[in-house]
Amino acid sequence: MKISIYVDESGTHDPTGDQPGSQFPIIAGYAARRCDWDKFCCKWKAVLDKYRAPYFHSRELRAAKAAIENNKKETRELKKNPYYGWKLKRINDFLIELAKVAAAGKKIPIAGAIRIPAFNRIKAKLEIDNPEKIQLGTDPYKYCMGEFFRVYHKETWLQWGDFEWPVTFFFDQNDNPEWQAALHEVFGAFQKKDSRMKEIVFANKKDAPHLPLQAADMLAYRIRQIAQNLSDNTFELEELDRILLKNLLQSAAKINPELSRFLR
Repeated sequence: MKISIYVDESGTHDPTGDQPGSQFPIIAGYAARRCDWDKFCCKWKAVLDKYRAPYFHSRELRAAKAAIENNKKETRELKKNPYYGWKLKRINDFLIELAKVAAAGKKIPIAGAIRIPAFNRIKAKLEIDNPEKIQLGTDPYKYCMGEFFRVYHKETWLQWGDFEWPVTFFFDQNDNPEWQAALHEVFGAFQKKDSRMKEIVFANKKDAPHLPLQAADMLAYRIRQIAQNLSDNTFELEELDRILLKNLLQSAAKINPELSRFLR
């Protein structure tokens, strides 16, 4: 038995948190047995084929939807967008069907997050109050990575107990050497305490064996949106959230029963 965890990130384009969508970086994905991923790939591909979509990518789908909502003129970038020209109903139906596939079965959703404004405030305070012993480094994404691996331990223990199967983490391709180095550093620190964590693999989410990365993309993107909306006091639970986040909410409700209201 082997465990594969497919992971993607959202909002990691500006470590200062100044650019839109960068205040709440998210690293998220799903853990499942290899045999469960084989079934997932067949169902996910069936939905892609049904809608004649070459792949799923949250950012491009959102750009196509925004073009409709804001009546934007065609641009070179939009012309390359595989969803450009779709009707709103087709976009929404596509999202819902894929979310049902992502949430189905016994996959464990895992998400790590950090609030960059809070990170910066704490770091600045330490630099003033305790400059000789600063506890935070300069890379907020390392802390986001650490949160992800901490949540991995907690969520898998809740669902599988002290399992002994080897775990491989598949991350979406990232050509940034600093990102890769930081990820290997944080992974290595956790691996020393957990021998089940075997390796990190970078893969292309458009390749058939790694279609689960597209589900991780959907999860990470939506959780980042929710984090931003909660901060802005504009969050409303959507049908997509009830489907996509069902397993995550069920797990959270075990700790905080008040969250069970979102499952109704």
